[in-house]
This record gives sequence, structure tokens and C-alpha cells, in this order.
Amino acid sequence: MAANHLKCCVFGARSMSELYGQVLESISNVAAVGRNYPMLTEWGVRDEDVLIHSLGCSAWTSIGHELGYMAVCECPAPSAYSAGIRSDSAWFSRSSRKPEVLIEFERFDGTEHGVRKLDEKVRNLLDAANRWPDMPKLLVMSAWSKGLVSAPDTSSLLKLCRTGFKTHVGAQVPAMRNTVLLFNRLIFQTNADGTLTLTRSMSERLQ
Repeated sequence: MAANHLKCCVFGARSMSELYGQVLESISNVAAVGRNYPMLTEWGVRDEDVLIHSLGCSAWTSIGHELGYMAVCECPAPSAYSAGIRSDSAWFSRSSRKPEVLIEFERFDGTEHGVRKLDEKVRNLLDAANRWPDMPKLLVMSAWSKGLVSAPDTSSLLKLCRTGFKTHVGAQVPAMRNTVLLFNRLIFQTNADGTLTLTRSMSERLQ
């Protein structure tokens, strides 16, 4: 990477389109993800406990560092009207010192239960985003699956973004404004020894 480009990434303000393009390029390059986390792409990882979740959160946080952010795993949002929320990864701008990207990473199995989990995680993203003094520019819902399972109906997720929702305590979380939601899918294949390896990344802009 050229020095002047790196300086721009670290210190310069990025437009929404620039940020979106950089994140999309980074997560779409499975080989690049594997350079930092070869367990995901070369060694193979067993679906045990929360190991894949830990690796996924770490990989997303690593991408944030590479793009010039101060990226933090399990970052709590400011306290508000209901239970605490921790984003799986949050990327803070080094110039504004505010989060510009929030990420949730979740298993998706193609079932109705899986769809409900995605809905819950997107609600967490929107709630967390609204708790910060300034809304982040980009929210990422990253879902991983064993094989290419049925794609979720993203229209319900888009509706949440456009209308907002009420929390379980009745607090209104407003609709997204000047923020983009990226829906990402990471596809793992099952190997002969039972381990999983990341083989494909697909993304869709929902808002």
C-alpha cells in the first residue's frame, strides 16, 4: 500500500462510499483474511464452543486495524434505557475518536430460528449505533454458515433499518439515517476430517 494512501486511511476522513468500498474489498478477499487467521482458511477449525465466533470477531477487528482504525472486540455501547449492548467489533476513527463501524458476527443455519437470531443482532446494531453521540457510518451484519444454506429474507432486516423498532422495555430505536447496513455471508465447507474452512464471502448492501 502506498504511504500516502495509508496516511489517508489513518488520518483522513472517509466518505461513506469510500469506507463501504474498503470494507467490501477487505472481507471479500478470503485469502487475505487467511493470512492473519490461517485456522479459518488453511488449518481448518472445529465447530466447538465459541471458537468460530471468536475467530470471526478477531478477523473483523483485524480488518479494522488494517484500514487504519482503532478496532475493539466486544465493545460496550454507552449505557441507555435498557440492558447493555456489546458490539462484536467496533472501529474508532483516530481523528474524531468516535466509532465509524459497528459489526455483529453470528451463526446462520438457514432455519427460522437462524432468521430470528439475525433479526435480534440487527436490532442490537441499530440500538448500539443510536447510543453513541454520533451515528456510525457503517453497520455490518456478518453471518457464517456451514455450506450454502437458504438465504434469509433480508426485506425484514431492511424494514428494521427504515422504520426502527421498540425495545422490550418500550424504548423507541429510530430508523437509520446517513448510515449504511452491509449484510455479509461467510461460507464454510466441511472437510473430510470434520473441520471447517472458509471458502467464500458474499455481501449485500441493504441500506
